[in-house]
Amino acid sequence: MRARAFTLVELLVVIAIVALLAAMVMPVLTQAREQGRYTLCANNLRQLTLANLLYAADWDGYFVPAAPEFLRDQRRWFGVRNRQGRFEPRDGPLVPYMKDGGLLRRCPSFDTQVGFDIGTGGYVYNDIGVGTRLWFMGYTPGLPAYDGSLSEAEIMKHAETAMFADGALDIGTGLAEYTFLIAPPDVLRRVPNAIYPLDPSVHFRHHGVAQVSFVDGHVRSMKMGTSTDRSGVYVGANPVRRQIGWFPPVTGDTYYDPE
Repeated sequence: MRARAFTLVELLVVIAIVALLAAMVMPVLTQAREQGRYTLCANNLRQLTLANLLYAADWDGYFVPAAPEFLRDQRRWFGVRNRQGRFEPRDGPLVPYMKDGGLLRRCPSFDTQVGFDIGTGGYVYNDIGVGTRLWFMGYTPGLPAYDGSLSEAEIMKHAETAMFADGALDIGTGLAEYTFLIAPPDVLRRVPNAIYPLDPSVHFRHHGVAQVSFVDGHVRSMKMGTSTDRSGVYVGANPVRRQIGWFPPVTGDTYYDPE
């Protein structure tokens, strides 16, 4: 006896069932994949923070400077500018304190080849509260505050002062890697001779949250508190639309400044 072939209706029903099952499974798979990226990102931030703590242990308690000799624009916390004009992460000051030669510094949920600070791995560093001496010296001529950093002893609330965070800068034509975790306006107003405007740089890219590491070493997921729909520098930029802003302080917490 010959086997009966599928009818067109039966074939269409099978295709519809497969499509329905795929539609049900795909969100679960997508969520699982993002959860994996989220976990890897948190581990990257822990590694960066631990590296900076180890750096401080070797440098009399002072953390790595965010951008020494700032006006020369040759060195950053994440690398040194090479002959091609790009920052080379393998030459960064934290590399000796990290596993795998510093290769862990890359958020798997962020990829771009845009910007003048490529090499950060998609993370920003708290310059006001950790990586410079702007909090005490301000934006004085020559910007000598960038040549130093704060020490562990000068930061009063280690568990409440941010060190690194998921970051990006909206430059109007796309998202760019950026060096600094820009503090919100109410904090910047307390810095001597504060320079304005400064756009937000914390990127809430993990389903609406940003991962932030703190001076005591822990990592916390933070939701956006405030943002802006325009830039004082880049035409066409809309940080809030790009999920870039500032995470909010909680009563008794500082997050951005060291006091």
